[in-house]
Amino acid sequence: MSVKGLDPLLTNNPMMRQLPVGADGSISLEGKVYLNHSYDKHPTINNVVELKIIIPKSYPCEPIKFEEVGGLIPKSPDYHVNPDGSLCLGSPFKVMKALRLNADLNTFFESFFIPYIYAVILKIEHNINFIFGELSHGTTGEVEDLEEIFAVSGKDKVLACLDALAMKKRIANKRPCPCDCNTRLGRCSTRFAINPQRKIFPRSWYRALRIKLS
Repeated sequence: MSVKGLDPLLTNNPMMRQLPVGADGSISLEGKVYLNHSYDKHPTINNVVELKIIIPKSYPCEPIKFEEVGGLIPKSPDYHVNPDGSLCLGSPFKVMKALRLNADLNTFFESFFIPYIYAVILKIEHNINFIFGELSHGTTGEVEDLEEIFAVSGKDKVLACLDALAMKKRIANKRPCPCDCNTRLGRCSTRFAINPQRKIFPRSWYRALRIKLS
C-alpha cells in the first residue's frame, strides 16, 4: 500500500515512526509531533503532542484516524474528540472532499491536524475558544456545514440539495430549487453552489449522506 505524502510527513516529524502493516491492511504511525506554531496575534504554541495516526487500507476513500495518546486533550466533545477517542478535525464532508481533491497525507496533516491541535492547545493553555470556528457536534454540525456550502438555511433545504445531487444534473435542474425561490434549480443561483459538488462525489455518495442526515 503506497500512501502519497507519507515520506514527507515522517521527514518533517522525525519523532514519528511507522508500525508494521496491520492485519486489516492499515498503516499506523505513532510517536511525538513537535509544535511551534502561531497565528495572527494569538500566542505561539510550543508543545509536544503524542499522536497515533491510522491510515485505512481504503484510504483516501475512508478518512485517516488521528488519536492523541499522551493525555494532553480531554476526551470530551468540548474539545472535539469523538466517542472512540479519535479527533474530529472537521466536518465529514470537508474532510472527505479534501481527500478526494488531494490525497497527500502530509498536506492533509498540515491543513487539518495542525490548525486543530493549535486551536485546542490555545483553549487548554490560554482559555481561548476555537479561533477558527467550530460546528455543533454530530448531525447538527454536519447540517450547519452543508448550509454554508449550499448557501441555504434549514435542514429541509440541505436535504433537498442532497436530493438534487443524488439525481442526474439534467433531471435535478428541472425540479423546484431547494432554496424555495419558486423557480426551478436550473434557473436559480443556488445551482452555482450545488453543481460544483457533483465533481467531488458520485450520486450514490450524496444519496447515502442524505439517508444518514435524515
